[in-house]
Amino acid sequence: MSAIKEKNSPATVTPDREIVMSRLFDAPREVVWDAFTDPKQVVEWWGPTGFTTTIHEMDVRPGGRWRHTMHGPDGTNYPNASVFKEVVKPERIVYGHGGGKEGGQGVSFEATWTFEAQGDKTLLTGRMVFPTAAAREFVVKEHGAIEGGKQTLARLDQHLEKAPIVVERTFSATAETVWKAITEVDQMKQWYMPALGSFEPRVGFETEFSIHHEGKDFPHIWKVTEVVPEKKIAYDWKYRGYPGSSVVTFELFPEGENTRLRLTHTGLETFIPKSNPDLARKNFLQGWTQLGTELQQFLEKTKVAELPDPNTTLFLSRDFKAERECVFGAFLDATVLQNIWSAPAYKIVEMAVDARVGGGWKLAMRDEATGSVNHCTARYVEIERPVRIVWLTKWLDGPLAGAPEGRVTLEFGAIAGGTRLKLTHEFFPDRETRDHHGTGWASGLERLTRWLAGELSQ
Repeated sequence: MSAIKEKNSPATVTPDREIVMSRLFDAPREVVWDAFTDPKQVVEWWGPTGFTTTIHEMDVRPGGRWRHTMHGPDGTNYPNASVFKEVVKPERIVYGHGGGKEGGQGVSFEATWTFEAQGDKTLLTGRMVFPTAAAREFVVKEHGAIEGGKQTLARLDQHLEKAPIVVERTFSATAETVWKAITEVDQMKQWYMPALGSFEPRVGFETEFSIHHEGKDFPHIWKVTEVVPEKKIAYDWKYRGYPGSSVVTFELFPEGENTRLRLTHTGLETFIPKSNPDLARKNFLQGWTQLGTELQQFLEKTKVAELPDPNTTLFLSRDFKAERECVFGAFLDATVLQNIWSAPAYKIVEMAVDARVGGGWKLAMRDEATGSVNHCTARYVEIERPVRIVWLTKWLDGPLAGAPEGRVTLEFGAIAGGTRLKLTHEFFPDRETRDHHGTGWASGLERLTRWLAGELSQ
């Protein structure tokens, strides 16, 4: 990415006290704003050619301080201190500045930077107002302020060419749901890459597919380099027949019932966009932004499609006068479960629990009227202490043998004076079976209330 237009010249309104410079960047305003206000990026470009910068403090808010030291190529240090007066994201920054050569004469001025969106480009303008014409003349002659400003903005332009794309979006979905959307090929094809033939969230997995765009073929090559289930996945991204290699990283951050996704795409400058304009950074940014919208729509559609069928799903809620950890732990304890699930009509005669994801429980239940014994097993798919337990359950014999697996979700919420349990039991074959189990669950939760109160054996 290179500057489309450049004009760096002193202002003509009050030339005796001001220096004004501007440059048009081939990048969206938010990207330029981030490069100007993120200290990790500022140290990459701030200062004239050959200078480096150490940032000691950068608090970009009204009243916040920015302290940094510029290091000249000859080893000379230039301490600087600024105080932000106005910060209007992503439009305007004003700060009072003081600094100069270490041991030399200091200078001060007020700087105003404006960020003007011009389509998908940004015109950045900086205006430095000095207290006197002599102060302006000093920095121009002694420090080469005008040429230094040109070089600083040129370095920003170079930085923007190689700066990673970072896109964040929060979705109304669990991390598990978002993870499936970005790693399961059947889902990825629906919102992300329809041409994708195969994909596995496994380090070392490699896939290749081609996308035809505006008369050209772009053979994609992906290779998975890092996987942390439901938290992070990264893969190399390159094109057969084109130079360069980049890395795409998806990171998931649960936030209550939502999930924040951060996408980072690095190495785009290696595609040499000046020679391959189709692979320019701005095209990737536009694409990733659009894909964020596509993923949002896909998750909303999926959420509606996955809503439980009220005819085959049981919903119960009950409040307990006990701490959440205690109520949570009861559902992972074989002795407790055998007590609360036994009833006059049905007796649990065997109960075993392996309380871990991938483990499960198994029981044998005797019908006291007929003497027949039926067996049921479950497999834990989620255990998040002390807020959530999910298991899949299946009857091995009896009337429900051969029926689809049921799914039980237990959510434990802290409330004043105790715990609120929300229970969802899905995938009953019919309403009659649902209602029969509803009676059983209600009875079991009543016995759990008594057990927590010490009225049943513990």
